[in-house]
Amino acid sequence: MIYDNNIDDLMKQIKHIMIDKDIKQIDLAEKTGQNKATISNLLNCKSKNVTLDTLLMLCNAIDCQLEINIKLRD
Repeated sequence: MIYDNNIDDLMKQIKHIMIDKDIKQIDLAEKTGQNKATISNLLNCKSKNVTLDTLLMLCNAIDCQLEINIKLRD
């Protein structure tokens, strides 16, 4: 996926994995130490400027790997 400054696609991927693994928002809140409202805001793209640390935290909580691939444009 090519990132275009739109976090929606990343959060959709996280939500799909959550569905596949039957992980609820409350489970993420417990695993990350964040409150449920914060998790909801993140997953529904209501948080601005989501950091790589936050994405990594979410990925760790759903037992997924965050990969970043930087390469030259064609």
